[in-house]
Amino acid sequence: MPASRPLPRSLVPIPGESLPGFLLRLSCRLNQPPARVAELTGPAPDGASGTHIPVILLAGIPETGRSTFIRMTRLTGAQAAQLGMSTWQERYPPVIASPESKARGARRLDGRLILAPATRYCPECLAGDGSAIQESFGGPWLKAWHLPVVFACPVHKRLLEHLCPECGQAVRGRRPGSALLPAMLAAGLHPAQCRTQIAQGRGRHPACCGARLDRDSGCRPASPGLIALQDKILGFLDPDGPAAMLSAGMPAPPASYFSDLRALALLTCSTWPAARHLSLDEDAASAVDQHIDSLRKQAAARHAGSPGDASRTRPGFSFPPADAAASGGLAHIADRILAGSRDDVREQLLLLLPFGTRNAGQSRWGLSMTRMAIPCSEGLQAAYAPVLRTFTKTGGPRGRRDAALRPGRWGLKNIPAFLPEDWYSRHFMPIAGVSDRFIRRTAALRLVQMVAGGSLSDAAQLLGIASAGNALPGYGIYAGAGHVHSGARKQHGPLSFENALEALTRELDNPATPLVNYQSRRQALQTWCIDEDTWTGLTSRLPPAPGPQQPDLGDRKRQLASIYVWVQVTSGEHLFAPRPIEAIMPPSLRTPWAQWTSAWKLLDPGHPGPHYTSLKAELSTIATSLARTIDNRC
Repeated sequence: MPASRPLPRSLVPIPGESLPGFLLRLSCRLNQPPARVAELTGPAPDGASGTHIPVILLAGIPETGRSTFIRMTRLTGAQAAQLGMSTWQERYPPVIASPESKARGARRLDGRLILAPATRYCPECLAGDGSAIQESFGGPWLKAWHLPVVFACPVHKRLLEHLCPECGQAVRGRRPGSALLPAMLAAGLHPAQCRTQIAQGRGRHPACCGARLDRDSGCRPASPGLIALQDKILGFLDPDGPAAMLSAGMPAPPASYFSDLRALALLTCSTWPAARHLSLDEDAASAVDQHIDSLRKQAAARHAGSPGDASRTRPGFSFPPADAAASGGLAHIADRILAGSRDDVREQLLLLLPFGTRNAGQSRWGLSMTRMAIPCSEGLQAAYAPVLRTFTKTGGPRGRRDAALRPGRWGLKNIPAFLPEDWYSRHFMPIAGVSDRFIRRTAALRLVQMVAGGSLSDAAQLLGIASAGNALPGYGIYAGAGHVHSGARKQHGPLSFENALEALTRELDNPATPLVNYQSRRQALQTWCIDEDTWTGLTSRLPPAPGPQQPDLGDRKRQLASIYVWVQVTSGEHLFAPRPIEAIMPPSLRTPWAQWTSAWKLLDPGHPGPHYTSLKAELSTIATSLARTIDNRC
């Protein structure tokens, strides 16, 4: 068969057929080893033999060999394209792009993110549909059988198999560096025969098991619940299927939904049997039991060979099950969780994860979510973000943690240094034994962390409340944050404070909510104070106080008044206001100024004396004018 001429005989691909399945049927028809057919038709890489076809070709035939393949097999371009998984690139996680893709992860097609550990199959599908061509060369090896989310055959209402019923080996186990097909030099085998190599055979040609996989009598029926889920999953893989579906209460594209399934299956495995009660039935739960037990035994065996290496004792929960029953059981639990609202999903996560955001965020699952190459849906991210939200110091051993939110309408500039009273009253609840001041300060710091990442110290720096000049002696800048979090957990539940923060972020995202550039106001007032002329004019308008003793109207009062205006304009906390008048005083004169915090109480609404009532009215007029001037410059 000269390579320059088309093959004397070819086949029409069966709908859903994979490239390796097509090569098997074609090799049977031509009575040639699959390796030789691959060399003749073009999928083999330049300079490589057909035995070294990489698994990446499951994605599709590379452009360099596509024209040769089409010409040699007499197929159309559309027929050749349908043999590859790249037809799902908008549906399944995007690392399935094309063999020549340079995108991140594209060459890890045989990784645990994408493929099942072994190719599954339906014996009845392999037996064919009764047509003459399928009677001769068998039914299709479907490309969907390579996916961990495909575990059942809806046509025959059964679970898929992955083991040969005779030799007991995985019919196509996935191993690092493995080729597209096993025993590619073996000729004369029917496409439905087991190609597990049991002996070397004569020369380079292997001797294979040869058992017929299309005559398995041990059918495992799939429950109606699993069939319904499998139909749903196959519908999402269909290029003409729905563009989005609900996942954790929010619309999600199919690829994100599949990432959600994998993420929750991983969590279910790593915390099993915590989610066992969510199983479809006892058969599904038992299948997952066996999978988890197998992983733990494998980890123990590795540890026995490598004493002292504690990491080897950890089961590889990220590796999907080979057995279809376990895969279906995990997928059903994950889909059941995702069917709830965001808050429902969050409650389920709280039941499965370690208590406390720090423990949950540092769990193996929590860390894997922050490092996923294929992001989960917006709904699942919104559900787990408060549960996993931990922040580390910039430049720390693990570097700075990324921001938890990417708000489209508001950002760091719109966060005040002290939560406004109306924001606090709308969204937050008092916490017994914790000052409202601590709650409002902590909430502002946490908002910064949510959009900028970093630690509380980083957040305080960004809000301008952590400089040495503003810190009071012996006063913790973020004192009380721990009391706020622990008090909220004890009084209102683990996520009450987090939920309030999230509700506030939704309000800020609402187009009807007016936004203020507090950052610009803080910057404009860094060295501002009421000048002497303005102060003289203001004090001249104040009514005299009753009695012989008149209030002090000197520079200390001018600074106190300047702080009051700063608080009104920036929505900051008076403890951290700049004090430029005091700063220029000689050190010998500063001692009496340290008592200004006591005088601040006289400006509190609870002290309605005539002098301070009039003073605050004047200062409010200055604050309104000053805020308008700064905002107009933005």
